[in-house]
Amino acid sequence: MGQYWEFFNVSKRQRMDTNGGPKWSFLQYKQGFLVRSITMPYSSPKLERHLKRLSSTVTPPAINNQGLLSLPDDVLLTILELPDITFDDLAILAVTCRRLFDLSAKMLEEGRNYMSASWLGCRIVCMGDNTVEDDLPPALLNAEERAIIDAKIKEGKYANYGGLELLDPGASTLYRGAFTYFYSYLQKFNSDADREAFEAVVGVAFPPKRRDWILCNCTKKEYVRASAIAELSGKPNDAQPFLPRCRLDLGHALLARICWSTEELVNTPPKLKMHRGAWVGDRFCITTMERMGGPKEGEESWESEWKDVSKQVVKDLVQIYRKQLGKEWLEEIEGDVPPVDYAEYFWFGSDGDDKVASTGRYTRQRRPSICSLF
Repeated sequence: MGQYWEFFNVSKRQRMDTNGGPKWSFLQYKQGFLVRSITMPYSSPKLERHLKRLSSTVTPPAINNQGLLSLPDDVLLTILELPDITFDDLAILAVTCRRLFDLSAKMLEEGRNYMSASWLGCRIVCMGDNTVEDDLPPALLNAEERAIIDAKIKEGKYANYGGLELLDPGASTLYRGAFTYFYSYLQKFNSDADREAFEAVVGVAFPPKRRDWILCNCTKKEYVRASAIAELSGKPNDAQPFLPRCRLDLGHALLARICWSTEELVNTPPKLKMHRGAWVGDRFCITTMERMGGPKEGEESWESEWKDVSKQVVKDLVQIYRKQLGKEWLEEIEGDVPPVDYAEYFWFGSDGDDKVASTGRYTRQRRPSICSLF
């Protein structure tokens, strides 16, 4: 009963299966990849300690004025920005001295964001396979993408998922900081100190003590507070942004507005028209209020062009899960996450010091126990 659904990143022409089954039941489960793929990381906590060690050196080494480092900053920047230099190359240069790190710091941050949040700022949709190709929202495709789909349809190819399959979307993976690098790669460093410095520079983390994480619709300038979803789930103090102990998280908030199909989504409130998501084709990120120029932790006021839609999203989620889970919906929502969701922690592996980060370093084949999470 019902159609199949998949996530599509139209901007990068990538796709990903939904967790919990391809049909409407996916709404009841966490979507770890979807959340992680748009969550902007912080640098590894090891990086600050590494920079403090560098700063504690009173007299800089003589090498700082020799060879490559004898060049002025503008020339060094030109070299660091060469298109042939990879993120790994940049990181290796950055650990050699404080000067090169300072020059490359912004590029390193952008590189970590680009790889760790691989769907950041992209057009995302959860598309039903019965969607008719001429029933897509206008903002979803650009002229080139539309032309490719139309040309293949004229060739007689079947337009599944509204024709998005005709864009030949590939698979997607996520960068997980220093944990991404194989041991054999790290062996190239001559000393433990160099290896640790490299891991500090390439690492990513998601500080769980922060309480200002938000899901942002960068197109419509709207945002949803993670704290509002945590309160709905009955666990207001859960670790943000991933809310590991909550039945619902920011992935559900996003799902409520990015589903699209010609046919209705089974077992959802008819008035919501969830199959015609208001955010389909928009661009998203999960970040903190402070990084968006909002108030610091503990402050509430924020006068800006951004609109807080948390209350409306929570209201919609209440309607959806009353329909999904029946009379016991609140008890279900405030209960434990389903066993199938434990595997989703694979996506949350990072270089953070919290339990969610360390648990996410397991492989898909080795699922963590609930005890290791909490």
